[in-house]
Amino acid sequence: MPPIEAFCPAVKSIALRRLRALAVPAGPGVSPRNKLAFLAQLASLGYHVDDPARLDASDDTLLDDPALFATLRAMRGGDADYVPLFLDFPNDIPDDDELLFRRIVGWVGNALGAFEAGHRLDNGLVVPEWLFDVTRYGADPVTQFQTTGQFEAARARIAGRDGDTHVEWIRLRLIPEADLDHHLTEFLLGNLYAKASIKEALHEDLTRLLERHGDAVDPARVTMKENLALVMRLLWTAGDHTRAARLAKTPTDLLRLFAALTDSDISLADEITFPKLTRAQRRVIVRRLGAMSSIEEDLWRYRGLWRAVGKSLHVGEYAAEQPTVARAFDLIRNGKVTTFDARTEALLAGGDASKILAHLAERPGVLGRRVHELLRKLPAATPAILDAFDTLLPSVTLKNALVLESYFATINDLERRTVINKRGRVKVLENNAKGALRADTLATLRERIARALTTKVAAKGSWVGRRVWIDPELANYTVPLQQRAASDGLLTFGRGSRIRVDLGKVLRLFVYWKQTKLRTDLDLSAIQFDADFRYIGHVSYTNLASQGIVHSGDIQSAPHGAAEFIDITLAELAPEVRYVLPQVNKYAGENFGQMTCHAGWMIREKVDVDRATFDIKTVQNKFDLAGSTGYCLPFAVDLELARATLFDLYVGSRQLENRVESSASDVELIGRELLRFTETRPTMLRLAELHRDARGAAAALRREDADLTFGLDGCTHDAGRAERVLSELL
Repeated sequence: MPPIEAFCPAVKSIALRRLRALAVPAGPGVSPRNKLAFLAQLASLGYHVDDPARLDASDDTLLDDPALFATLRAMRGGDADYVPLFLDFPNDIPDDDELLFRRIVGWVGNALGAFEAGHRLDNGLVVPEWLFDVTRYGADPVTQFQTTGQFEAARARIAGRDGDTHVEWIRLRLIPEADLDHHLTEFLLGNLYAKASIKEALHEDLTRLLERHGDAVDPARVTMKENLALVMRLLWTAGDHTRAARLAKTPTDLLRLFAALTDSDISLADEITFPKLTRAQRRVIVRRLGAMSSIEEDLWRYRGLWRAVGKSLHVGEYAAEQPTVARAFDLIRNGKVTTFDARTEALLAGGDASKILAHLAERPGVLGRRVHELLRKLPAATPAILDAFDTLLPSVTLKNALVLESYFATINDLERRTVINKRGRVKVLENNAKGALRADTLATLRERIARALTTKVAAKGSWVGRRVWIDPELANYTVPLQQRAASDGLLTFGRGSRIRVDLGKVLRLFVYWKQTKLRTDLDLSAIQFDADFRYIGHVSYTNLASQGIVHSGDIQSAPHGAAEFIDITLAELAPEVRYVLPQVNKYAGENFGQMTCHAGWMIREKVDVDRATFDIKTVQNKFDLAGSTGYCLPFAVDLELARATLFDLYVGSRQLENRVESSASDVELIGRELLRFTETRPTMLRLAELHRDARGAAAALRREDADLTFGLDGCTHDAGRAERVLSELL
């Protein structure tokens, strides 16, 4: 293990960002004065420590660590300059029609050279004082494009504003620097051993930790293929090509290795690039392919990629040594492969239940996913289907069994069902009323799934004699499945989780972006819905204010980094408003994931022109925006329940001119379904109760009386620690 001196700022940053852990070096102690100054500096950013006494065994070097405070600021979005269009926001917002009229006058006047006197901007436009007071704007008020002069002057003008009195505290753990490697190794293994997809945003950090703690990883425990690709890359780049290749069980695993080596998409959802391989490396790959059985179907699944790979592998050179590989590549170039799915469809069309079940017995997961379809299409074979399902349930993963339990608990009652793919894109499908299962069939399915779940969880170890406390609040939090495309941010809960929001204050939404090559215009909007999630109205660049909601203005370029805000005074919204749903639209330019781009919300007590527009210590959530879709739906606020439901969805295929008016009906449909996720998806409460009961523990009524705790902060099993949930509980 590297010595303590080897800790670099990047490694300490991972501990801060991922574990909320601040590593404290050993020393003679921090003076009381410096200790108070350090804690005050943390508090100014909205952080507090759980055990400040640990500083008494540290030294003053911690206090002067610029990387530490840079990381803490970036975590909450404080590493950017937030300059809105309207510098008097939220007090003085111009009328929409008057603003448009003045802008038209500005365009025409400059085009005709009619303005002899006025403020001359960097872009050459002249703005007469009678048309716009440019000191009240953070960008050119005519084009609403950023200019250097306007940006710098506005930044200086708002720099001295007071902060808010409200603080959204984030707790940091102080840990001895000597223990940092232990915590980071635990985090690394928790993610690599996860039983469901982890965030792609974690890959960079995990790669760095693998370089440091790779010897601690047991590849046999890495079940998710994308995680395995990271381990394979570590071995490959270290020169252990044979061992890396041996970890691949299928040709697709090798594709993931190629993607990892070239920093391409390991999920293979997007196009990947391939590394340049030496002759010796090509031989390793071809021999590994030759050691696999029945590779044709796997090659066919990604035949376009493999055709490209085949050219650089020079498979023909190894035809004598590896004839099966040569034949497989010839087949994907010149023939056709009958896949497992194709055989399944042919058997379903034939209607012979015994043949179908015998076929699906080869892949229990496929049977689990299609059991509803089988029961619907072959009702006469219901007993045989249920028996086959029961027989194969032990081979179904705990994660999939948990999903099946939620699915069959609600499927008969739903008008629609929601599917989210590996890229975080959502589809809302009409539920087939003809597919409703008989009550006795449904009861049998649910009973057998519940029994299988109990058996699987009990196998994780006994808790007999131990007392478990479970926070009932976990009913509002979903199990963090489908994390692959989840946004990287402060909150790490599953989609559909419902967190508390203080309705007595102002919810200030924000988005920040900085373009790289193309002029980019993002637009922040807030859509209002009634109790039935029917569209009522919106606030956006086309409608700057509504009852209880106000917009900071539309900036249409971001060479210096642009920001837009929306204030929602929750207690002042119109009575018919039940839900408010923010939306970030890409109107023009680069995709979210091609530039520095993040969004979030603050909980504000003081909102007037004399207060800082962005106050880091009031930020409740900040998350990076990614993806290539038309718009993002981050969350929805439920005014009746005083909760924000996390959506974290990227929607739409239009690349230009996305706006509220063109997507409101789709947002209405999606939002209505996502709000039900705590009813239709596995919850953390169900998972916690399953572990308590299946493992023989007793229920503790009070947290302080428990040996093990399930909750939101500081518990043995914390709903916000996704890697531990996915590795230890699933």
